[in-house]
Formats: sequence, C-alpha cells, structure tokens
Amino acid sequence: MEVVRPAPSLTKRIGGLVRLVRPLNVVMFFAGVALGGLLASGIEAFATPNVPSVGLAMLSAALIGAGANAVNDVFDLEIDRVNRPDRPVPSGVVPVGAARALWAMCSALGVGLSAFLSWTHLGIAVASVLLLWGYSRWLKRTPFVGNLAIALVLGLAIFYGGLAVAPFGEAVGWKAALLGSAFAFGSTLAREITKDIEDAAGDAVGGARTLPLVVGGGVATWAAAAVIGGTLTLFPLAIPVGLGADFFALSLPAAGLLLAAAWYLLSAPEALRARQAGTASTLLKAAMVAGILALAGARLIG
Repeated sequence: MEVVRPAPSLTKRIGGLVRLVRPLNVVMFFAGVALGGLLASGIEAFATPNVPSVGLAMLSAALIGAGANAVNDVFDLEIDRVNRPDRPVPSGVVPVGAARALWAMCSALGVGLSAFLSWTHLGIAVASVLLLWGYSRWLKRTPFVGNLAIALVLGLAIFYGGLAVAPFGEAVGWKAALLGSAFAFGSTLAREITKDIEDAAGDAVGGARTLPLVVGGGVATWAAAAVIGGTLTLFPLAIPVGLGADFFALSLPAAGLLLAAAWYLLSAPEALRARQAGTASTLLKAAMVAGILALAGARLIG
C-alpha cells in the first residue's frame, strides 16, 4: 500500500524554494561580480556613477545562478533520491513544475537586467543561462566537460563585474581582475571534481558518466589535487598584476584551505574516499570565500 504524504505547508514550501536556489552559491555569484568591479577599478567601482551598473550586474548574475541551481535539482532528481533525499525536489517539498518555473523566472530576469548594461553583458548572460542549462541537462553526465562548464561560468562572473565599470583592458586593475577570474575558475574546477568523487554512488545509479566513474576514483582524486596545485601557482602572480605583497599575507587562509582539501583527498583510503571528498569540497568552498576576501583586501590596501 502506497504511503500518502501530507502536503507541505506554505512555510515549508517557501523554505524549500529558498533551499532550492542554494543561497550560499548565489552569494558567491553576487560576491564574484562585486569582486570583478573592485579588482578592475578599485573602490571607484562603488562610487555613485558606477553603483547602478555594478548593482544590476550583481543582481543579474545572482538570478542566473539561482535559476541554474533550481533546474539542476530537476535534472538530478533520480540521483538526489540516492545522494541527497532531503533536498526540496526529491523530498516532495517543491514540485518539479515549481522548480522549472523558478528557473525560467530567475533566468529571464537575470538576462533582462543584463540588457540594461551592455550588449556584451547580454551576450554573456544568455550564454551563461544556456551553458548552465546544458550542464544540468547533458554536460554534467559528460566526464570533465561539465566540471569545466561550471568553472568557466564562475570565472566569467568576475569578468562580468569588471565590464560593469570599465571596458575590457582600459581599467588599471584589469590584470588583477583576470587573476581573480583564474582563481575562481581553478578553485571551482577542483571543487566540481571533488563533488563528483563524493557523489559517485548516486551518479552511478542515475546513469551519469562523471570523471570518477569513467577513469576511477583514484585518478579523479589526483586530477582534483593537480587542479588545486595549479590554483596555488596563481598566487605569486599577485605582485606583477599590481596587488602587492599584502596579498600574500591575506591569502594565507585560502592557501591553507586549498592544501587541507588536497590532503583530505590524497590521504583517503578507498573505503573513505567519498566521505573525505565531502570534507574537501567544504574546504574548497571556504577557500574560494577566503580567496575572494584576500583579493578584495589586497586591492583596497593597494
């Protein structure tokens, strides 16, 4: 006999919609765009003439990111029933149709706001929506390509913010903005591979062909560690791009978190690989936050 669940309350549904968009991830888009503006033009990015443009860019990117998170849970329904059954869609708190509607609304608003900025912003916004939808629909199940797609979009968020305050290459801090984009790309790519290691069991049930399922968990672990190493090599570039030696002191927490994530990945026995990958994924998200703060602090001091 099938068990009929009671309909979730309105409060629970609203809470489910909030969880569906993954607020912390949305904040990362928001902060990434703000960082791009700051790195490109310094504190002048938030002076009165630039506030409308930067604000629109931040809101546009955050909405596109929120929509992408919502539709990702739609396409991951079968996988999440194994990996994350408490998520809003598999738990029944948010219907699939509501999640699709939320994606459409957020994406349309994000693209619409970009049209008030420039044709370049509009192009990036449309490309990001299509790429993120394609990631959830197809690319996530393609080894490594899906990981690259998400990392590229996160890196573009910083570029998007820089364009809101100055044409590409014309601002004093554009080299620093490109370094920030590279850091966001590297740390996100490492985290995406690490998440695939953590979720391998559910991904296998859902028919995904992620990197650990194709080449094995051990090879994927070394791939994630190699990307972490490559991200760490970006730090010395802070001086030639104008961030100054202050960045090295400010970036110590980010560097430590990246190294800790690599240690958790490489030290894990096979039986604990998924669990330790989960810890490494959390450390990598913290490293991205710490890196953003270090980049912003160095730009303000400089």
